[in-house]
Amino acid sequence: MKKWLLSLTAMGCAGTNEPINTSELTLENCDESIADDVPAFFANYFACAHITMAGGNVKIWTDGLPPTLSAYYPIDDPNYIAFDDRGGSHAQNPNTLDVQSFSITIPSDPTPKGITIDASVVDNTMNTSNEEYDGGGQGIALNGVIAFAAMAAPGDDLADEQYTFDSYEGHPAETTYHYHFNTPGPLEVLVDRGHSASSQIGQANIELYAIMCDGTAVLGCTELDGSIPNDSDFDAQNGHVHDISDGTQTLLTNRYHTHVCTDLWPEYPFYPEVAYYDTCTVANQ
Repeated sequence: MKKWLLSLTAMGCAGTNEPINTSELTLENCDESIADDVPAFFANYFACAHITMAGGNVKIWTDGLPPTLSAYYPIDDPNYIAFDDRGGSHAQNPNTLDVQSFSITIPSDPTPKGITIDASVVDNTMNTSNEEYDGGGQGIALNGVIAFAAMAAPGDDLADEQYTFDSYEGHPAETTYHYHFNTPGPLEVLVDRGHSASSQIGQANIELYAIMCDGTAVLGCTELDGSIPNDSDFDAQNGHVHDISDGTQTLLTNRYHTHVCTDLWPEYPFYPEVAYYDTCTVANQ
């Protein structure tokens, strides 16, 4: 198991006796353990999380700390970097990230709801459809960062929120750092694991970002075998169903997944808003 590292604010707020983070948190020293019986999709592609089997299902737990630099770390944290305003187009939100205790339990064989995901249920706004994911954390990215669905609270605009994203396309809601969008963070895991030669969005050999709590996988401009997706059967959130293969073996059978790729499909740039499968198990401890 890799060394447990906490931010300075975690030490103060939680009252823990764990050591504070005195060195930069990276993919090499983040908190991680993966059980031997975990399916290859999770064992091969995920980092900075604890992954186990629970009653035949896959449980992923994370502390939510990004193993990257961010302006949303406390200013005295080794992972702090000044906010990049991209020439004035972006502005930092007032929140600071902190350690979380977040888990999802993913059915090994999720059951589809049998719904049609069209423009009538995809509007990037909370509480407008019974088929939406809930607010807050609803998935986990390859690097242990929490993933939110593509929704903003009523009165807010998710398209505007992106202008508060740091250089890794993340930001905190209160203290929960998260992604809604494509980001080089998970792609760096793919490079670290030897699956890709680049973490540049739109240029990586394969692009995989996250798994949602219902079992929906979030990919980018490629399928997991590196091929360009066939978008002829995309729904309103760039989703479709087929076996997910690494080119040599099927890792997820007949699995719904979405593609986040602004180069090819700029009309829908976010993680999914609507859950395709009928069970989402999320725990904030």
